[in-house]
This record gives sequence, structure tokens and C-alpha cells, in this order.
Amino acid sequence: MSHLKPEECLHFFSEVLSILNSTHEPERVLSLIVDRIVRMYGCQTCAVIIIDPATEYLHVLTNHNLSHRYVKEFRRPLGTGAIARMLSTGKPILIADSVSDSQLAAELQLEYPFRSAVCLQISAELRTLGYLFADARDPETFTGSDIRILQSFADLSSIALNKSYLYEKNLRLDRIDHETELEKYAPFLERLSASISRAEENHESISLFMLDIDNYKQMGGTYGYEASKKVLKEVAGLVKSHLRPMDAASRYGFDEIIFLRENTSLEVGMTCAEGLRKAVEETPFTPQAIHTTVSIGAASYPQNARTEKELLIAVKEALYDAQRSGRNKVAHG
Repeated sequence: MSHLKPEECLHFFSEVLSILNSTHEPERVLSLIVDRIVRMYGCQTCAVIIIDPATEYLHVLTNHNLSHRYVKEFRRPLGTGAIARMLSTGKPILIADSVSDSQLAAELQLEYPFRSAVCLQISAELRTLGYLFADARDPETFTGSDIRILQSFADLSSIALNKSYLYEKNLRLDRIDHETELEKYAPFLERLSASISRAEENHESISLFMLDIDNYKQMGGTYGYEASKKVLKEVAGLVKSHLRPMDAASRYGFDEIIFLRENTSLEVGMTCAEGLRKAVEETPFTPQAIHTTVSIGAASYPQNARTEKELLIAVKEALYDAQRSGRNKVAHG
């Protein structure tokens, strides 16, 4: 049983709410919840266990005092036992003393035997997400009066998980810049970071390019804003046509496009960029047959840079070199 005063419990809830309000990452919130429950009750084990929607198996998301090996190997089906009923009905499971309820205790046990334990459903918007588990070495650590406090922590866990789910869903739905039909810059950066990590691990090269449509503002003044937007979209389409499925492209700024070629050396990348530059130069865009040119900067990992930040700086400098040398050029870092 918790011996904390009401104001101390309120302080713990306030801490969790503060983190919950400032992050989309559920792990930070759940780690704090687990830590505060352990501090309140002196738990042997505390864990947030969630349902993998792809497999409907349970796995440990956040915990206190479980070994890394146990967490890695933990994979339980929902089944039809006590945990499945708790997840279905939302009715908490409370074991005051495992000696008097050894069969149920054996079903709930994680890595270590316990004397008392509690399981509470974590759900959001009528969707069962998993459960909060806590156990202790002493009997009567958890009683009926603690259920409301622990359920509040379970409810905060559900808010954190659902907030992350909604954030990821919105991010997936809104990853596209609709004026170009290219990926937005934030998710593109995620892919760039992952590409650099893979390249480092596999001892490969990647090439990054930044393209600027020459005299784009003047084009808007001559042909109109809507025509210039169509040119931008068609140039973006031309960029995509020069990339492979494994590559990526994104809008960057007003009239710039940044794109990435996986497993591509600077030499090969320069050849590809030159082919794209020439294709733009030779293509009439929109029904008005507008002609334009592009300047392209290129830089490669690891030849020009060792980090994401260094690579972005190198490709921007290369683009500036292409523009300073008269435009309609390709330059490298």
C-alpha cells in the first residue's frame, strides 16, 4: 500500500502531465509513470505491456527491473485466460497474496515470482492497447484502495500512447507537399539520417543533391504565379523520374528541391545530376511550353561529409557554386 500523502501523489501526476504535454514520444511518459509507481509502492517489477496490432502478441514497451534478454524474448499471445479477460472487460486484476491464489499468480508472473501484484487495462477510444503491471515481494502491497491511483496512471499511459498514435497517423497522412507531390522536408530528413546510418554500417556511399530553378521569380512575373507553380510541379516530376524506388526527394524552400540517391558515389551522382540538368533544359513545361534551367549542387557521404549536418552544408555550398558560375550548371562539394 502506498504511504505517500495526497499532495505527493498529486505532485507525481503533475510531473507526468507536464512531460505528456511536451512530447509525442510515449516512451518518455511511460518511463516516468513506471518510475513513479516503483517509488510509490517499492515494486519489484513494473511494466507497460502493449498489444502489437500486427501480430496480436503482447510485448514489453517500458519496464523496471526486467532483464534485457527477458524483454527481448517476451512474446505472449492474448489467449483466453485472466489477462485476456482483463483486457476485454477492463476489470483490474488484484492479487493481495500469491500464496492464496498461486494459479492466477503463475499466469500473471513476468520474470520473477511475487507475493502481490496488480494488472490494469490501458485503452483509448474503445481500443484496448495493453496493460499496466506492477508486483512486489511483500503481500498486501496493493489493495483495493490503490486501484484508483494506479488506474489513473494507466489512463495517463493510454493518453501518451494514443497521442503518439495520432501524431504518427497525421505525419503519415501529411508527409506530402501537394504543390510538388514530393515528400515534405521533415520526413525527408528522417530518411537522410537513416540512409547515412546504413551507409556507414555497410561501408557505402550516398549522394545528396540540391536543385534550384533558375530565375523562378522572374518566371512568375512573366507567365503568372499559377504557371510558375505548374513548372515547379513538373520539374519535381522530372526529378522523380530520374530516381529509383529506393531514393527520395523533397521540396526545400520556395523553388528548391533536395534529393538523395542511395549507394551512389559522387562520380556517379554527378553523371546523374548532369543528365537531369540536361533533361530540364530540353523540356518544354506546361501547355505554354515554358523553358527553364536548373542549377544543381551535389555532395556525397563519406567523400564530402561524415554527418548529416556536414552533408547538408556541403550540398548547399555546391549549389551556390553552381549559381555563382553562371547557373544551368552542376557543381560538387
